[in-house]
Amino acid sequence: MSDEKSPEKSYVIGTHDAEIERLGLQHRVWRPSVLEFWRLAGLTDGMTVIDAGAGPGYAAADLAEIVGEAGRVLAVERSHRFVTALKVRAKAYGIANIEAIESDLLDYAWPTGAADRIWCRWVLAFVADPAQVLRGMVRALKPGGALMLHEYYDYASWHLAPRNAEFEAYVAKIIASWRASGGEPDIGLALPRLLSDLGLEIERVRPVVFAAHPDDFVWQWPTTFARSNAHVMAENGTIPRCEAERIETILAQYESDPASLVITPGVLQIVARKPA
Repeated sequence: MSDEKSPEKSYVIGTHDAEIERLGLQHRVWRPSVLEFWRLAGLTDGMTVIDAGAGPGYAAADLAEIVGEAGRVLAVERSHRFVTALKVRAKAYGIANIEAIESDLLDYAWPTGAADRIWCRWVLAFVADPAQVLRGMVRALKPGGALMLHEYYDYASWHLAPRNAEFEAYVAKIIASWRASGGEPDIGLALPRLLSDLGLEIERVRPVVFAAHPDDFVWQWPTTFARSNAHVMAENGTIPRCEAERIETILAQYESDPASLVITPGVLQIVARKPA
């Protein structure tokens, strides 16, 4: 598919350069936790991995390094801009074992019995029919293969400390807008039953929450999203512009207080295995 003929399938917060940069920051914050999670899930040299909803390819590059020259990564992503960024990154770093596939996960022709592992982070919470996507993933797994999932289970647990009622009201509006668009921010709570119904054995579940002071690198992840998303919500009329500006002011006030904390929304990391 040529670049000229590929329409952009964007996301609510966009696929522009600033969002690609923000996703890079997000990946760097989460990278230590994710690498340990992959290790516990048995990811190793020579495997074939599907990166489902690969974005601009930050995780795909790490996966490609782990599986090595004998392995391969199928990076499935619907955004043409993200796929292009992924390809540019892979070329720049000399990564030859990533195959970029431009497709929505609901439309993807999941290859039967192709993957040893499937990595999916913050995707099922956004799709209209997560069960359909999961059925495709199960079909794509080899017997004995496993899904490695990373999804929110309690988005409303995102707090500033000391508590701030205005910020919590903003988080509630994010959740309402998310659900109005057909997604489910707390999809992690539904995953154990969905996975079991599909015949998978849940091998590992762990919650991950960060508590960060303003001088902690982790602080940058939730607060950068809070700022950028507030302006997106103001632009599309979900919140008034003055509220977006107020979120900026609140975050600046908390960042000036070294005793402040941000508590990140709860994430579940799940390993679910297909019987051999």
